[in-house]
Amino acid sequence: MPALLRKFGFAALVVVAVVLMGAVVIARDAFEAAKGPGGGPPGAAGGPAAGRGGPGGPGGEAPQVETTMAAEHRFSDAIQAIGTAQARESIVITPKVADTIRRLRFDSGDRVRAGQVLVEMANVEQQADLAEARAANEAAQQELARFRELFTQGFASQARIDQVEAAAQAAQARVDAGGSRNADRAIRAPFSGVMGLRTASPGAFVRPGDPISTLDDISSIKLDFDVPEVYLARLAPGVAITARTPAFSDVTFRGAIETVDSRVAPATRTVRVRAILPNRDERLRPGMLMTVAIEANPRDALAIPETAIIDRADGAYVFAVASRGDMLVVDERRVETGQRSGGYAEILGGVAAGDRVVVEGLQRVRPGQPVRIAAETSERAPDAASSQGRTR
Repeated sequence: MPALLRKFGFAALVVVAVVLMGAVVIARDAFEAAKGPGGGPPGAAGGPAAGRGGPGGPGGEAPQVETTMAAEHRFSDAIQAIGTAQARESIVITPKVADTIRRLRFDSGDRVRAGQVLVEMANVEQQADLAEARAANEAAQQELARFRELFTQGFASQARIDQVEAAAQAAQARVDAGGSRNADRAIRAPFSGVMGLRTASPGAFVRPGDPISTLDDISSIKLDFDVPEVYLARLAPGVAITARTPAFSDVTFRGAIETVDSRVAPATRTVRVRAILPNRDERLRPGMLMTVAIEANPRDALAIPETAIIDRADGAYVFAVASRGDMLVVDERRVETGQRSGGYAEILGGVAAGDRVVVEGLQRVRPGQPVRIAAETSERAPDAASSQGRTR
């Protein structure tokens, strides 16, 4: 050794140390292998020779899962669109003639009935003209009666009678024309509804076309929206729709299609559809933007919660729970799904009505494995409330 140290120096010491450390590691591994994985001799408790821990697999009991039963659920193929609300009837109150407003017989927000006078114009001149025409007409009618009496007595000719009758008819026509002009000075409500904001005051001079207010019948709402022509076969009067608006985000308004336009717009390849929404509480107002869902092809179909479905590259699968002897075991099944909406998936094959499927705990089970059903598992089948989804 002294000779080696003198010859190789410090490098020899490093080599010797590495060799000794390798020998120690090899000896330790051999000793651990001889003891076994359980900390004792081979075959002792906890070693490879020990038995399996329970029915759920090595070292534990069956996993706990939550399940539900497959049952019928209401689905519909919903066509989505955006529309604008309109009053069922709506006009702008404006005068027929240029004149001064004498009296306004309504205020903003008033409810009025059909035929009610809303605006009176200053019609002094027209009233005077009408009074003059009535007086002239009364004189003409009296003269006609007198000449008819003379004609029966033989003191008047037929030609004279014809002239007097023509004059009497002209006088009556002037009365009718004066009455019409006088009526134009009173604006009446053409239908019952709610008045909008008043934009004119008594004494204001207005011309035809000048707005005074608006009148809307909002007992029901017309909702116009455009739908792609590919859905034309699903559109018909009476088809149900639902509509929502940001103003009442928690409320769904229901109605039905009233009319489908007779033409398709060539530029957009869409057809205009008009639906009617009841509006008894008058929450909807003309001009509101609304999202529309047309409930085409409503149907009751077998469904399960979407949380029960495992989507893979080769298809969709579920874990169904079945009795095997005195145990409950899971069986992996491939299913064919249809529409998915409202948290439920339409089942076209692979699961039958009443089959129980796992909805919670999917990651803890394997095909053929025994399971325990949690006490708080929901036993309710999917409800029958209508569910909507985009057409696939």
